[in-house]
Amino acid sequence: MSASVIFSHRVKAEAAGNITGRKKCDAALGGMILFSREISPEKIVFRTENSDVRDLFVRLCEHAAGEGSVTVEKIRRESDSSLYSLSICGSQAISTISDRVGLSSLERTLRDYETIPDKLFGAFVAGIFLGCGSVADPEKGYHLEFVTPDEKICRELGAMLSERLYITGGIVKRRSSYVLYFKESEHIEDILTLIGAQRASLELMNLKIYKDLRNHANRATNCDTANVGRQNRSAVRQIEAIEVIKASGRFDKLPSELKSAAELRIENPDLSLSELTLKSGTAVSRSGMNHRLQKLIDIAGEIKNA
Repeated sequence: MSASVIFSHRVKAEAAGNITGRKKCDAALGGMILFSREISPEKIVFRTENSDVRDLFVRLCEHAAGEGSVTVEKIRRESDSSLYSLSICGSQAISTISDRVGLSSLERTLRDYETIPDKLFGAFVAGIFLGCGSVADPEKGYHLEFVTPDEKICRELGAMLSERLYITGGIVKRRSSYVLYFKESEHIEDILTLIGAQRASLELMNLKIYKDLRNHANRATNCDTANVGRQNRSAVRQIEAIEVIKASGRFDKLPSELKSAAELRIENPDLSLSELTLKSGTAVSRSGMNHRLQKLIDIAGEIKNA
């Protein structure tokens, strides 16, 4: 099982565990049913890979329609992961559950939940996420998505989240499904907090802080490395220039301040310009030391071009 799948499983387990109280349970069940694999007055089929989500769906349905109202089938797959297919059959059980969760018709639309109270909205979205959502491991990247059965309900969900949370996601068609996705870490944090996965949201926040600090440290290190590289290249040019001057016989004819700067550089090839200035023990400034070393390079250039 990949890291992203494991993280998404943990998020769903946390969200499922925080759905309590009859009204929140009904709101969550409504979200799960609307985004089920199959929905009609005769049959509802809900599928999940997560055992916590499976148990929650069965419990909520049985609270509404009685024990045995859900048939559970475990489907084995080549990847050795299990897929649970949960079926509600019979118009009576489906009607009872629909009435309880406030679905006036078993159509794929959020119309019945447009005015859901804010205190129940999180549970409703949690149910939707448990039914069709997933989130990537934040170590790998920031991505949360809802894989919906058709474009209409996908756009309705995007509009609802935009209106309630002031966040906007993208929509893309993937095979026969429409996917509402979010890639901003702040938006993902908001959704995880909303659905009751506060630990996962905090984990994402902490990881983002760590990544930011690590990136800042890397940038600082790269900057320091670049500065050292430039410093070393300058020192090499200066020393080469001094050697050219010495080889030409002109070194002893240089002004005393240039000879002092040259000798200081030869003796201290690894020092930065600022360190070399301090090492000189004179009143010369950093810019003054730089001017003297540059003058040596210019003289060497004249000798080469002569």
